[in-house]
Amino acid sequence: RTLKEMGSYRIVGIDASPYSFGLKLADVGYVVPFATAPEFKRTIEMIIAREEPDYIIPLVDEEILIFHAIGEQFNTRVVAPVPRFCELCLDKWLTSQALQDAGIPVPETWLATDTNKVRYPAVIKPRGGRGSRGLAYLRQASDLEGYLMMARGSPQEYVIQEQIEGREFTVSVVVGLGGPLLAVVPKEVIIKRGITLAGVTRDVPEINSVCRQVQDRLRANGPFNVQLIMKDDKRPYIIEINPRYSTTALLTIAAGIHEIDLVIRHLPKL
Repeated sequence: RTLKEMGSYRIVGIDASPYSFGLKLADVGYVVPFATAPEFKRTIEMIIAREEPDYIIPLVDEEILIFHAIGEQFNTRVVAPVPRFCELCLDKWLTSQALQDAGIPVPETWLATDTNKVRYPAVIKPRGGRGSRGLAYLRQASDLEGYLMMARGSPQEYVIQEQIEGREFTVSVVVGLGGPLLAVVPKEVIIKRGITLAGVTRDVPEINSVCRQVQDRLRANGPFNVQLIMKDDKRPYIIEINPRYSTTALLTIAAGIHEIDLVIRHLPKL
């Protein structure tokens, strides 16, 4: 809606649900298969060929790498981090290891195969996935045993993190395609039900610094979202990185920064 109100964009929207409100706001909308469906890529290719968009903006984890491939095929810019960074962040275990290697604070993290190493309390979740799906809190070893008995897939597909107590933040890290850091907007989470439902924009220098380190050391070279916990000693610990715009983009807009428009306006000319 906010992009359309600017008057300089024509919006082509897609969604797997015919009842999506976003489809009503777009100039033209398409109902498409889920990104995990075999026919998704071909459907998007037909839409791209018909509509000839200048930019593709992924908003769902499962579609990011598919859109990168389609963007290269059609010579269409994808407003997202580079594929290497996306692949890293779509696997929470690899994310944790990369951040640790880069000297960026993260909770201690184990694969669910290393049950004898886990210290409690802890949090378990799938290596892939989004919106807190499959997340559970573990107080003791028996909680982990029960979770793994009921879980789909093997223990290798799950990660366990030490539970960090503190204030939770979701942070928009607005990076232009090619690498310029344009803005860092921390939002403290007030209400969360899988995704953030309410938050307050804060100016927190320690958070700004650690998010800049992610771009400096891992080179996302595109917009991403950081979820972190800030302990009472003001040290932020990154728990996840989403290689895309997040659901809290509206809070960033309310703070005076339109994440999508800002990145597009700073794109180099082709």
